[in-house]
Amino acid sequence: MHDNEGAGEAQNSGRREIGDRAAAANYVAELTGELAAIARRHGLDALGYILDMARL
Repeated sequence: MHDNEGAGEAQNSGRREIGDRAAAANYVAELTGELAAIARRHGLDALGYILDMARL
């Protein structure tokens, strides 16, 4: 057994399950919105813009 074999299962167990496409899209939009805010807070305006476009 490789050291990383169980790592995927351990990482996935802490994530919330995505049931359908709409839920997945909403989840991605939520995350990219948060990332855009972090990017702008640190002066990364172009990255914030790109993340906002992904959110839309």
